[in-house]
Amino acid sequence: MKQNMGDREQKIRMAVGSAAAAAAIFAPLRYKWKGVLTAAAFGGLFTGATGFSPFKKALRMGR
Repeated sequence: MKQNMGDREQKIRMAVGSAAAAAAIFAPLRYKWKGVLTAAAFGGLFTGATGFSPFKKALRMGR
């Protein structure tokens, strides 16, 4: 996979993914919303760690 995002975007995605993971773990939410936050956290952390976003590739965006 070729990276299709810059360093700044990777850092932002990692920060948002970490915040979503923390909210999913510690926030007193219903089970459904914890699942939504967990999925968002996984997506943000995965794309931030790899530097590749399949959505950006599908839309032909990126560096």
